[in-house]
Amino acid sequence: MTYFGLTTFLVFASYKIKNDYFYLPYPNASEYLSSIILLLFTLMLILWKANRLKKMIAGLVSISILMATINVFNYFKQWHPLNLSMPFTKSQSFKVEHEPYNWNIKSPSKFGYDNDIINAYLVEIEQWKRLRAMIVLKNDNIIIEKYFQGANKYSAFNVHSVTKSITSTLIGIAQKKGHIQSENDLIGKYFPTNKDLFTYKNPKNNITIANLLTMQGGFTGPDGSQNVEKVLLKEKVQAENIGKEFKYFTGSHMLLSAILTNSSKMDTKTFAEKELFKPLQMNCGFWRNVDGYYCGGDETYYTARDLTRYGSLYLNKGQANGLQLVDSSWIKKSLTGNVNKSKSFRILNCYEETGYGFSWWLIKFNNKTIYTARGKGGQYILLIPDRNIIIVILQEWNLKKDFSKENAFLCKLLSILD
Repeated sequence: MTYFGLTTFLVFASYKIKNDYFYLPYPNASEYLSSIILLLFTLMLILWKANRLKKMIAGLVSISILMATINVFNYFKQWHPLNLSMPFTKSQSFKVEHEPYNWNIKSPSKFGYDNDIINAYLVEIEQWKRLRAMIVLKNDNIIIEKYFQGANKYSAFNVHSVTKSITSTLIGIAQKKGHIQSENDLIGKYFPTNKDLFTYKNPKNNITIANLLTMQGGFTGPDGSQNVEKVLLKEKVQAENIGKEFKYFTGSHMLLSAILTNSSKMDTKTFAEKELFKPLQMNCGFWRNVDGYYCGGDETYYTARDLTRYGSLYLNKGQANGLQLVDSSWIKKSLTGNVNKSKSFRILNCYEETGYGFSWWLIKFNNKTIYTARGKGGQYILLIPDRNIIIVILQEWNLKKDFSKENAFLCKLLSILD
């Protein structure tokens, strides 16, 4: 009975953590920590000689039941990849079964770069402790590709808020397909079951899709683990800030995912696979579901090669394989600073944040603008249009962060490529 009670409690605690808090660096940590608690409890009990074998069997059975139960929940709830590597290991990733996008590979010297300088840099970044994958694409050819700490081209990583940029692309495609009339539409029309909420007295009635894309929805709460229901019903909005003040808020993109689902009559993941990933010949390794909607702002997993393929869509103005997947006007809007000034913009070593478009950051480096989709923990897609270069960087989100050193390595790469 003691084991039953403890196991039930730990299953419940793990369920709550995994279901309600999805901003954790190790999404599969709770079941392992719970198993350790059960193991320690068992070891403590068997210090007493009586019934040692029964206690050991009860402990092992309890651990097995806990792990099996959590994994069954995970399968149906889609919290994280089932084959995600163990927490607190070198690389919190998993190996995909598909073949990542097959890029041509050429030597940097083919494009005027000094191979010795590049090779020296690649040796130097062995000290970039959290770095797991780096790709540099020049004129649709990989000139740098390097993996670290056991990762390889099949390793899929959580790209966190890079997901926001992908959701923005999907909204653009939905507009092109006629599911969404305009980015200037008020969001209330896409939530017919919540029409009583969108009244003239409620400031949420004045929020447009563009406001969500540019983080100008007027939300007052902190960024965090929001689901669609919480954003609609509980999050406060400052009416005078709508469309005027930039405030980073992941809940905006949860609403965008719901808008895409409600307007297209397809869930966000299915829509993305049909209209974006398949035409690009790329794959999403995993996409988290939160209470019926796929995350619009985080919790998607990609290989570095597939993520580079997504970035190429923007350098090619929305075209891929002869198809115009998203209008070039949408690409331009995405990479235009709809927000050009904010007290939250930062100066970071060799570059500074100068704008935010449709879920893409604009940064200034060497008096030129670079565009970036960026995710928590140091995930980057960097576009350098005048050099026809894409950089993809994937890092391990853990407590070993040394931002100044990591940023210095990034700045050195930008200087070499420029």
